[in-house]
Amino acid sequence: MSAFVILCRHGNTFTTGDKVVMVGANEDLPLTAHGVEQARAVGEALATSSLAPIRIISGPLQRTKVFAERVRAETKASAVIEIDQRLIEFDYGAWSGLSNDEIVELSGREALEGWQERSERPCDVSFSPSPEDARVDAVSLMDELSKLTGCCLVVTSNGRLREFGRLLAPESSPSAYKVKTGHSCLVARMGAEWRVLGWDLDPGTLRDKLQHVR
Repeated sequence: MSAFVILCRHGNTFTTGDKVVMVGANEDLPLTAHGVEQARAVGEALATSSLAPIRIISGPLQRTKVFAERVRAETKASAVIEIDQRLIEFDYGAWSGLSNDEIVELSGREALEGWQERSERPCDVSFSPSPEDARVDAVSLMDELSKLTGCCLVVTSNGRLREFGRLLAPESSPSAYKVKTGHSCLVARMGAEWRVLGWDLDPGTLRDKLQHVR
């Protein structure tokens, strides 16, 4: 096996009592204390497996950068964190900063559920980048990582991970592309192709999966 990649969704940005809203490229929220703990748990999963990423790549928003920094600290990796605009969260347009109830009022429940459950973009609101450009970003990054030998950590956000899901597991239902905060996806390069070894993994399951990829 020449390369494997851990794709992470950043940790929580809301705590109990907060108004939960759609956060995109223009909502640069910090991680909560629990979000930092989620990052520590991912780092611990790697450290327990005696893995230190040879590359660590993060989106530019603080919720992804801090998550990456915490994982790096836990693994004692020497790799410098690389900031990559291809990993910035989508701009959700008119939905940005709105709660689910407010989105339903604006666009209807079917539109909201289409995105949440099936990764379908709404007809009346423009997300950015376009589906075509988002795919180009995902393809170019994975092509770049295919040339590595060893473990790479990638930290990004909800919308971008759905695009990686479409690229890496096109046969799966779109509902399977969702990744919870603080969860990870494990993919490995086998021959000329990437193979998904696990999607939406909690840190304990990630640790167990890592025992079989070395």
